[in-house]
Amino acid sequence: MAFLAHPALRCPLDGLPLTQTQSSLVCAEGHVFDIGKPGYANLLGAQDKRSRAPGDSRDMVAARSAFLGARFYEPIADALMTKIMTRLDTGMTVVDAGCGEGYYLDWIQNAAPVPVNTIGFDISKWAVQRAAKRCDGTWLVASNRRVPLADSSADVLLDMFGFPDYGSFLRILVPGGALIRITPAANHLIELRKIIYPALKEQPERASYPALLGIESHNRITYQVDLQSDDIANLLLMTPHMFRAPKDGLKKATSLPELSATIDVAIDVLTLTT
Repeated sequence: MAFLAHPALRCPLDGLPLTQTQSSLVCAEGHVFDIGKPGYANLLGAQDKRSRAPGDSRDMVAARSAFLGARFYEPIADALMTKIMTRLDTGMTVVDAGCGEGYYLDWIQNAAPVPVNTIGFDISKWAVQRAAKRCDGTWLVASNRRVPLADSSADVLLDMFGFPDYGSFLRILVPGGALIRITPAANHLIELRKIIYPALKEQPERASYPALLGIESHNRITYQVDLQSDDIANLLLMTPHMFRAPKDGLKKATSLPELSATIDVAIDVLTLTT
């Protein structure tokens, strides 16, 4: 797929605009960042790497891609698109912070009746490589802590099951722009969690947000899915449960032939006040 050099791109070293020259991004100070073959650029600074290969591994990304490809989260993608449709405008910029393999931006591109600019970034190069193969867009390996985008450049910012950095989010949102967050609610995957954990932690009823983000709407999406053994394995691998849960609990879960599970998420639309 083609890499699209969005005009909001900024050099992670000095904050200057980045322009595309053949297969590279270059700033006025001469910093050069290659555009990889799948159609993405790595703008992750060394200071934001906690390991040699930060973020989700190749196997985790493959598991998430398989799980999402089985259509279990389509109602979530539909609900997200409904929220975006109320703001849709030709040429608007939608940014997905922690875009993973690009599932939601791909959904938006296919569902939007008018052209939109999409920028997706993730700290995992494996995720971004897969996203870049999925559809055209501005795909970046980058961190929430230092988003390589200009101030006030995102009309809509997505945080899908991610780890928000509100300082960065407030900086890149346009005044009046929307942050759309989807987070696990109290009963999300509760059947699976009861199997793998000896006791469940209480989930907060609602997230708290900075004062500059006004809550436009708060909704809950709840439904059931029927999972087979392969789906359960993919779900475990794509979530932190694989690394947090006790071994006995994981053994019980991975031995299940099937499971009916609750999908329960909150979708918050927050507006940057001016």
